[in-house]
Amino acid sequence: MDTLTRMRAFISVVENEGFSAAARKTGRSKALLSKYVRELEDELGALLINRTTRQIALTAAGEVYLSRASAILSDLESLNEEAREATGEAKGT
Repeated sequence: MDTLTRMRAFISVVENEGFSAAARKTGRSKALLSKYVRELEDELGALLINRTTRQIALTAAGEVYLSRASAILSDLESLNEEAREATGEAKGT
């Protein structure tokens, strides 16, 4: 799985304040989101979320990663939108 998918899963879990709520919102299973976040943490070699049975809390690394990942995904969406708009412009004489 690619890093962007893992980043989106991580952000969704944080924004929805848990794996179950994120699963309901995204239409993906709780287990799949958990797998994506775990894979992201393994890739980074850092724990991003402290998990308990009832709640989640970001680690210091998770706070930093959330900020930068959100900015990256926002920039990517802006880039995609600019590309879509550029294809709609009239060309030629």
